[in-house]
Amino acid sequence: MSDHPAPEQLSLSGFPLIRLMARSWWIFVLRGAVSVLFGLVAFIAPGIGLVLILSFLAAWMIVDGVGSLLQAVRHGDDPGGRSRLWLWIDGLIALGAAIVLLFAPSTSAVALVIVTGAWFLVAGFARLMLAFRMSSVLLGILGALSILIGAWLVIRPGPGVLAVIWLIGMEAVAMGVLMIGLGWRLRQIHNDPHHQPGQTRL
Repeated sequence: MSDHPAPEQLSLSGFPLIRLMARSWWIFVLRGAVSVLFGLVAFIAPGIGLVLILSFLAAWMIVDGVGSLLQAVRHGDDPGGRSRLWLWIDGLIALGAAIVLLFAPSTSAVALVIVTGAWFLVAGFARLMLAFRMSSVLLGILGALSILIGAWLVIRPGPGVLAVIWLIGMEAVAMGVLMIGLGWRLRQIHNDPHHQPGQTRL
C-alpha cells in the first residue's frame, strides 16, 4: 500500500476551511446578487425616500445576515470553530442592525446612518478575520472596504442624505461584485475534488 495520501485527503488536510466554505458557494453568490441589486436601486432611484431606502437596506442586511448564519451552521466540522464564531458575529450584527432600521422609524437619520456604519465596521472586521484564515484576497478587500465605509459613516454621519445613499449604494455594488467573484471561485474549488492547496487563490 502506498504511503502517499490520496489527492482528496491532501486537499482536505491542506485547506479544510476553504473546502468547508466551498460547500456554501451559492450563498456568497446570492448575497452578492442582492447586494448589487440594492446598490443599483440606490443609484437609480435615490429620491424615492429615506424610509424606503432604509427598508431596502434592512432587507439587504437580513439576506446578508441569514447567509452568514447559514454558513456558520453548515460549518459545524470546522476545526477549532474560530471561523464559525466570526460568521455568527457577522450574521447577528447584520440582523440586529436590520431590526433597528425596520422598527425604529422615528429615530433620526443621523442615528440610522451611525447604525449602518457600525454594521459595516463589525462586518468588515469579521470578514478580515475570515480572509486571514482562508488566505483570501477577495474577502480581505471586501472586509477592508467595509471598514473604510463604516468608519466614514460613523465619523461623519451628517452629510446630505443623498450623498449617504449614493455612498452606501457604491459600497453595495462593490461588495456584491466581490461576493459573486468569491462565490464563483469557491464553486470551482467545490467542483474539483483534486484541487491542490498550493493552487488555491481566493
